[in-house]
Order: sequence, then structure tokens, then C-alpha cells
Amino acid sequence: MNYQIEGLTIAITDMPKMLGFYKAVFDINFTEQEMYGAKLYAAQWGDLKLLFCPASLAQNTAEQNRHQFDIVVDDLDQVLQAAKAHGGQMMSHVTEEGGFRSAGLYDPDHNSMVFKQKL
Repeated sequence: MNYQIEGLTIAITDMPKMLGFYKAVFDINFTEQEMYGAKLYAAQWGDLKLLFCPASLAQNTAEQNRHQFDIVVDDLDQVLQAAKAHGGQMMSHVTEEGGFRSAGLYDPDHNSMVFKQKL
């Protein structure tokens, strides 16, 4: 059996901050779509279809994510600087382990992600 994740929908609490964060940090350009009587935002993130949905529409009341991205980057310091400048908050210090420099960060909606740079 072959499985491939085609898309990811994230329930968003603060849409303007999240759109700005993902544009600044990942250079993702979203298009607005009217669906279910609300504004949703779609984009392509590499091979992944990404959809931002208002948390109220998704009836999502979670205060913190139930997923975590591990993202390999070319320049960890540059990514962390951009993330912090656009509402990201550090959740751990930069560490070196297993051939990577890495650090954890929360996006503006408090979703966790770990950025990793190969040594």
C-alpha cells in the first residue's frame, strides 16, 4: 500500500497573523476562497496543498496544536529571525545533535514546529 499526504488543513484563530507569518517565513502565497460562507485561504507548500480554515468554522476549540512540523532549512538563524519578527515564539534554544542544529518555535496560533539545519 502506498500512502501520500496530499493536503493539510489548519484551523486558524488569528488569520491575519498566520497569513503574514507563513508568507514571511516560508514564502507561501495564499489565495482567498469563499467556502461554507466563510473566507478560507489556500496555497501550495512544496508538494502539499495547504488550507487555512477559521477555527470557528472548523469548530476547533483546541488552544494548542495536536501536530508538529519538523522542517529542514538551509539557514536556521535566518529562518528563526524571520519567524520571531513575524510573531513566532521560541519554545527551545538552538541545540546541536544527530548531525543537525535545531530549535523549536511556536507560530502566532501557538502551533509548534522544529526547524533543523544539517551540519
